[in-house]
Amino acid sequence: MYQASHSKIKKVKALVDQQGGWRNIFEHYSGLKAAIDRYPAQVPCPQTGQGNTVFRLVNGWEQTGQAFHNHVGKLTDGLNVIAFYCNCSIKEAADEVLRITGGNYKDVSYREVTAQLHREQQQRSEYCSKEKKEQRLKALQKVYHEAIPAYKSDIAMNYFRSRGLTLTSDDVRKFSSTLGFHPGLNYYCTESKSFIGTFPALLGIFKSKDGSNLTIHRIYLKPDGSGKAEVSNPKKLMSPPDYMGGGAFRLGEPLPLKCGGKYIGVTEGIENALALFNANGLPCWPLYSDTVLALFEPDTDITHVGIWADREPSGAGLTSANKLKIRLSEKGIKCHIYYPETLNTEKEDWLDVFITDPTNINGYKAI
Repeated sequence: MYQASHSKIKKVKALVDQQGGWRNIFEHYSGLKAAIDRYPAQVPCPQTGQGNTVFRLVNGWEQTGQAFHNHVGKLTDGLNVIAFYCNCSIKEAADEVLRITGGNYKDVSYREVTAQLHREQQQRSEYCSKEKKEQRLKALQKVYHEAIPAYKSDIAMNYFRSRGLTLTSDDVRKFSSTLGFHPGLNYYCTESKSFIGTFPALLGIFKSKDGSNLTIHRIYLKPDGSGKAEVSNPKKLMSPPDYMGGGAFRLGEPLPLKCGGKYIGVTEGIENALALFNANGLPCWPLYSDTVLALFEPDTDITHVGIWADREPSGAGLTSANKLKIRLSEKGIKCHIYYPETLNTEKEDWLDVFITDPTNINGYKAI
């Protein structure tokens, strides 16, 4: 949104650091205060209040003010966040910050500006601190080692049936490295900051772009698997120790093509991908969200990618699909976007299409 070349901009950011960091600024805005209270969880858009998992503060935000908005992208520092929130220019955001601090940016020295720029650069270079990374890895390893493959769980298989899927245990066995089941995970409500209970959970193992395990997505279930647990947010991603961009939930292997090369489908959610496989055996890797979808990095032997977008009022799914298509096409990868238009509704995904009529999901023909 701006080039950080103006001395006033640099000095204002250094002034914020002198006066306790961006926490003291963001707490003046109700939408941003909610993000502080629930950090590192995602929250609704602070500007509009729409969505549940749209906006989050990024590691080191108290020093840099950095945040991420699923529809806007990275907000590189606190002034960009204020400018977005107030729908104003960076200059106006700087004046707003000065009003809050009551300070005089002209008193900030060149040395203080240089120190602040160094802190920002250092903070942005690491995804999370060494301590947090170790803490997150420990939590992930505990859940991973306590889990069993999903196909071995009657509760998990019952959940798939409750979602309208007709997958057999042999079908789900093919995804044993990605789909797991945990008999009882504690659920904490981020809104009330309270323990709610213990629930069985379907697990999705998210792998980094090099194929190694990165983090775990949990879908909390009813005790018998007849649906999702009746909690405020039954789908939760465990805090990843590293960057998710480029990675995926690898459900199955890419499809070898008669024309040479390999095909893989990509979509947002795990259940979408399972519906596509259930329809006609199409391999499809879910990517967790529209934001991560746009960042997908296929293996070097993949030559064809089917992008199965969600339909939603914001258009975010289709926007991300187009971003991915443009980026992969520039690398010589053949891409095709599939957009669901079976139902007369504002929101529609490929599980909806499957439940309505599986024959509306066609196989893939290499172009």
